[in-house]
Parts: sequence; structure tokens; C-alpha cells
Amino acid sequence: MRRRGLFAFLGMLLLAAGILAWLVSPGSGVPVLTYHHIGDGPEWFNTSAAEFEKQLVFLRDQGYTTVSVMELAAGLSGAAQLPSRPVVITFDDGYEDNYTAAFPILVRQQMRGTFFVVTGKIGQMGYMNWEQARKMSEGGMELGSHTVNHYTLNEINLKELERELLSSRLMLENNLPASAPIFANPFGETAPAVVNLLGRTGYSAACSSVVGVNHPGENLYMIRRLSVPRSRFGLWDLRARLWWLQLADRLGV
Repeated sequence: MRRRGLFAFLGMLLLAAGILAWLVSPGSGVPVLTYHHIGDGPEWFNTSAAEFEKQLVFLRDQGYTTVSVMELAAGLSGAAQLPSRPVVITFDDGYEDNYTAAFPILVRQQMRGTFFVVTGKIGQMGYMNWEQARKMSEGGMELGSHTVNHYTLNEINLKELERELLSSRLMLENNLPASAPIFANPFGETAPAVVNLLGRTGYSAACSSVVGVNHPGENLYMIRRLSVPRSRFGLWDLRARLWWLQLADRLGV
């Protein structure tokens, strides 16, 4: 009787260990992380330079390899092979600290980043200029469009929407020949009108602010992302967010 109870206990222990291993193991979906500022400001979208570098080291230690949005799109569409644990690092808006702080850290850690710039703000106070953007492109970073004026896209008419999409892409191509035909929606707008126009205005892929990971065969104009806000608990914030992201994907929530 005691032996039977021991076997039952060991069986439950093994089952619990298996469930725990399943919960903490990496999923198959590709995470795309979103940053804005690299600096010490009090706003939620500021990540300090020291914290950002720690996060990159953590990702590498976890076996992640950074890829660009275009590389991700090629992998998801079946046109190319992705590394075993890919991750995409994205920045929205094109702030100057993306060049002065994020860029050198990415280079030092031998990792890639994708920067979505508001082309109408390039050169304005607080934003990178074209020369800085060019150096980033030459340094292996990927640059894409975040519109011309950063409007809320579902509040403008179709003609203006098309102009925002097309003009920003052409401005990038004219100033940065190596720029990518990729887009990030301001404020995460994913209205059908926006998605429908992306292909017609020459884009190959687009990032949204819909939270989740990405799988082969999904809509390349609706790439899911995870925002990385200013950390209050060090690396535990990012670790928990990535774990929750993969768990939610496994559970289908």
C-alpha cells in the first residue's frame, strides 16, 4: 500500500515537473520588441542606456539572435530560414537618442535594430537627422517608415492616408537607398483601410501594436509586437513579459 502511494506521489511529481517545464520552455512564436526613447526621462517609454544594454545581453544569453523586420517577413513567408530563436528589436519615432544611445549599444553588442522614423520630423529638435540616419543604415541598422507627420491614421481621409504612406517611403528611399519598405503604424492603428493601402503604396511588411508573437503564414502587414516600458524591477520585467507572451501564445489567449 505504501509502495502504491509512493508511486502515485512520484507520478504526480513528474507530471508537475513536466507541466512546469512546458510552461517555462521557449515557444515557437517570434517576439518583436518595441522601444521609443533610450534615456533617463521619467516617462514610461524611456529605457535607460544601462538597462537597454542589460536587456540585450540577457536576450543573447537566452539564445536569441536579432533579425530585421525584412528578415522576419522573409522567414514568416517561407522565403528564407530564420535562426533558431529570432527576436526583432524595433524603435518608433526616430528620436535623436536612438542614434546617440541605442545605436552604439547595438553595435557594441553586435546586434541589429529596426528604426521606424517620422520622415517629416527628421532634423527637428529631439529627432535624428538624415546624416545620423545614414550612419545607422551604413552601420547595419534597418530603417523604415512611421509616416510623414505621425497622424492618427483612422482620423484622416483615404487620400491623405495614401499620401502619408507613399511620401514617407519615397523620402526614405531618396535619402537612404538602403532603407527597407517596411512600416509601423502610429499609435498602433490597424484599421482595414491602412492595411489595404500598404501593399498598394509599396510596403512589404508592417508592424502593429497588437500584442503577441508571430508565426509563419500570418499577415505580414499585422506583425505583432511587445512594448518594453521603463523597468521598475530590472531584468525581471523583460523576463516576465517574454514568459507571459509565450505562455499566452501557447494557451491561445
